[in-house]
Amino acid sequence: MKEMKIVKITMKAILINETDINKSVIDNIMLVFCTVIRYSFKKILNGIKISELEKMAAKKYNLNIRQAKDAVESARQTIRSQKELIKMNYDDYSKKVKAIEKILSDKNKKLSDRKKNALLSKLAKRQRKLDYWNNFIVTNTIPSVTFGTKEMFLRRCKGLITNKEWKDCRNNRIYSRGDKTKNGNPNLRVIVKDNMTFLEISTLEKTESNRAVKIQVPIYLPQELSKKINGINYRQLFLNHLQTGEVYQVEIIKKNDKYYCHITFELPETDVIYTGHNGVIGIDTNPDGFALTMIDNKGNYKWHTYLKQHELLYSKGNRRENLCGELIAQVVKIAKVYECGISIENLKFKNDKDVNSKFARIKNNFIYSKLLTMLESACYREGVELLKVHPAYTSKIGLYKYCHQYGMVVHNGAAMVIARRSYKYKESVPQVLIDKYVNEKYKYKFNYYHEWKKWSIIDRNIKKKEEVKNPDFWIVNRKILLGLIV
Repeated sequence: MKEMKIVKITMKAILINETDINKSVIDNIMLVFCTVIRYSFKKILNGIKISELEKMAAKKYNLNIRQAKDAVESARQTIRSQKELIKMNYDDYSKKVKAIEKILSDKNKKLSDRKKNALLSKLAKRQRKLDYWNNFIVTNTIPSVTFGTKEMFLRRCKGLITNKEWKDCRNNRIYSRGDKTKNGNPNLRVIVKDNMTFLEISTLEKTESNRAVKIQVPIYLPQELSKKINGINYRQLFLNHLQTGEVYQVEIIKKNDKYYCHITFELPETDVIYTGHNGVIGIDTNPDGFALTMIDNKGNYKWHTYLKQHELLYSKGNRRENLCGELIAQVVKIAKVYECGISIENLKFKNDKDVNSKFARIKNNFIYSKLLTMLESACYREGVELLKVHPAYTSKIGLYKYCHQYGMVVHNGAAMVIARRSYKYKESVPQVLIDKYVNEKYKYKFNYYHEWKKWSIIDRNIKKKEEVKNPDFWIVNRKILLGLIV
């Protein structure tokens, strides 16, 4: 039975034409909601049960039970995320410490005094961080949490912002989860009247029948006309979702006296139209863009290109997100033109050893997870088949086997291997490499190794014998190194 895939999307909207009364009501709800979050946060840390806490919060702050549940859940998620962060950082620094210790204990590796002192200094820093995170695990505690952000707290301590500005930072959001039995969302509901959209908000005031008084505020939903959203008609997507009566969650965040709404909902299930039956475009993801190589359904090369976007290396915030969206839109458009599927590496950068400063800088700006998430959503939405493959030795195989043959850089060579791997094709080692870089007495045994181990041996022997320090050196001097020309 095929597993049902659920893809969610978050749409950014904004409240418009708010009256002073509506603003006052929303601000009051935000104040109470954020206060309940902080109250619940302390109570959970003190061991109060969630079910008891929800009733306590509802009674103490005059909330309906669903509002109380949302506030308590927000506090619980904050604590949970902190605990996950502790585990992740502990594992991360544990591996970093081991990596440096391995280098220092390697007797075959000659290190200068300067390099050794630098590594010892780095080891001491990593060990301090490791002990810091380990202390939370041992004591079953979490780091201190500053509601309103630590940056704003420090600015308030220095007198750079007023007390009102500080309180506005601490009390600037409302959150409401969806409920299918209530036709979407009971407390923050989007409704349509005369082709206009409104956000219906349950206030803290009660009617005589003990029901919440509701206010309706006009809300602008982004449309295809905006260039900032890469041509996606979020409005129509969401309105279609509303008609199904399925759940959606809404979060209102106040910033610069404006009320931004983040609406999260599930994308409708679409039929996969563009599949690997007509070929596959392999994608090698890099910090500055995508390397694309297309093959047919028999694994044969068709074309390659590189979609480069240098701004990804240094841009931040909305600009970077927009650049990612433009890059994704290009890739999906190409796949639809060729009516084929897309294949990518299933990369995971968790617990990387940042001993190498160059890689640490690259990793710091690498937004693979953002690109992957956006690409997956776009493919799901447009009916393009997306295949994920194991990333082992894709760059090495592409470099030593395909780059010279098709005049590609190493990234496009890796993309070709990724595309072929989606069809389960094996990558045999060329005989010329076996003859040159496998010892004669080990050749018989070499044939029985796993494909990836073969390439690992070839790569290690090439680097050891030829001192190949970068892919371009191999591409330029390949024939000379292999003895094909003098």
